[in-house]
Amino acid sequence: MFDKGDSIEKTDFRNAYTIDSSLVTDLRAPIITPPSVYHEVTRMTRYRGQLSVFQHRGSTDPKDGIHRSNIDETRRVMARGAQSRKQSRPAVPLSPMPIVDIRFLWRSNAVCNYRCDSGKMIRDYLILLSWLCAVQGKIGYFWHITDIHYDPKYAVQGNAPNTKCWNMRNIVDGGRMRLDRKLAGKFGDYSCDSPWALIESAARAMRSKHGDIEFVLWTGDALTRNAGMNAELRLQCLRNLTELLHRTFKGQFVFPALGHEDIGLNYTQLASVWQNWLPPEAVDTFVKAGYYTIEQRSKKYRIVFLNTNLWLNPVDSRMLHRSGSSTVDNTQDPFGQWSWFQSVLENARKKKETVYIVGHTPPGVDDHESGAAALNERHNTKYLQVVRLYSDIIRGQFFGHWHSDTFRVIYSDTGLPVSWIMMAPSVTPSTVGGPNNPGLRLYKFETNTGQILDYTQYYLNLPEANSIGKANWIVEYSLLDYYELDEITAITLHDLADRFTQSNDYAFVRYYAANTVSLPREVEQIWGCGGPLNGVCALHHYCTVTRLNPESYRECYSSYAYALASAGHSTVRLYFALHLLVLLICAEVLNDR
Repeated sequence: MFDKGDSIEKTDFRNAYTIDSSLVTDLRAPIITPPSVYHEVTRMTRYRGQLSVFQHRGSTDPKDGIHRSNIDETRRVMARGAQSRKQSRPAVPLSPMPIVDIRFLWRSNAVCNYRCDSGKMIRDYLILLSWLCAVQGKIGYFWHITDIHYDPKYAVQGNAPNTKCWNMRNIVDGGRMRLDRKLAGKFGDYSCDSPWALIESAARAMRSKHGDIEFVLWTGDALTRNAGMNAELRLQCLRNLTELLHRTFKGQFVFPALGHEDIGLNYTQLASVWQNWLPPEAVDTFVKAGYYTIEQRSKKYRIVFLNTNLWLNPVDSRMLHRSGSSTVDNTQDPFGQWSWFQSVLENARKKKETVYIVGHTPPGVDDHESGAAALNERHNTKYLQVVRLYSDIIRGQFFGHWHSDTFRVIYSDTGLPVSWIMMAPSVTPSTVGGPNNPGLRLYKFETNTGQILDYTQYYLNLPEANSIGKANWIVEYSLLDYYELDEITAITLHDLADRFTQSNDYAFVRYYAANTVSLPREVEQIWGCGGPLNGVCALHHYCTVTRLNPESYRECYSSYAYALASAGHSTVRLYFALHLLVLLICAEVLNDR
């Protein structure tokens, strides 16, 4: 038995963090410096090196909270900052969790004059084990699917006239000549919404790739944009989709959010279709106006589902939902969603919960349509303000609507990146701004805290699937590996967006390929913004990612694009002039609204 005051040997066990015996006062709560401290210091050190990018000869935008500066000077400052960070970055311990040698704990009992019997050793071990479990938590997964746009009238011979899908008498889409004049394939066409065969293949892929999940996020636009579907047909189509997902994820929850195409049915009808997935307290608010929240009481996080249809521009909304005798209005707080949203966030903060925000239409502008915004400007601005206010508890925001694979960064009033939004690509291959391959997304997260750890993007090569008659959904990329990120935070995504404008970095080349879900090059050349090596194209995407206010986007694009165009050849200048013309037209249309 050890006597009090005996010397203690510090054992280095697999690079364990050892404890200074002079600091040990209670072996049940050892003092350990976790690696998370080093990670936090590293992140802030990296970011402080980039603050000068926006502070240099710039001003602060009160709407986006982000500083602006000359793009040429930005590149030089960023290059110097990146080099200095590379040289001065502190070493980060390789082990993600501190490992404490149990033998050291046993010998350390002498300091506190404990008897070294087996009971106390087991007690100390269990305390340590519970602490490690509380810190690390369980790793879980969830699927995110969006914009299915199921078209029950899809046919390989071409749909009927006056629909969104192609037909043999219409070989021109939006002024662009079609490349494929042959019959559409079994799994769809780049000019058509989703056939049932495509949707079934997506469900089978999710079940076979990773069926053991916590839940599914389904962010709206389940039905086609095609006209000619009465309320009865729309309700039946929605029931068919719900039944398919119910069979695919037996015993698991699918949480739906309403999209602007999910119209023609009232909230009570929709609630009856999804009642097996929604708890009673969620149904209570859903039947009023289509929004609700899911509380994971045992895991201290909640999911907030917004009805973004209530915040759309009146021209775009086509809001046909009715709740009793009340129609959707465009007041300061339509159907009380703002007051409800803020009260949910405030209660979550008081309960020390973390939050996911889920909806269909995100704030900001479309990365395919220059400067095109969907949310009403007043509601767009208010949403950004609310997220800034509660960014300390928001662990992620998940939306759809744009059909593309992209993300957004939200900044504080002082210019610090404080939150992020992920937009998953659509299941449907068709969209107004240009087609994409069908996509599915699987998130990996820490279930105790809600921290998003990574995601894997799956996709279907549509021409190949139609050619071989089989849908082979495969991995397109994993976020951290694809973009060489250490973690998913607002700061790392801010860094990624900055890399879009650096000519010596291939981040934008990769982003551009993922943005349309590995669309074939011959199709992308018709619909794209000039290619991944086009500086104006890269700037457009940079501004959409970092400027979530339409006015700020236009200022970002116009202030930087002229310098790029002036430095380029005549083709670049011509492209810039045409792009700026489209931007001005979009601005006038928005002002007229």
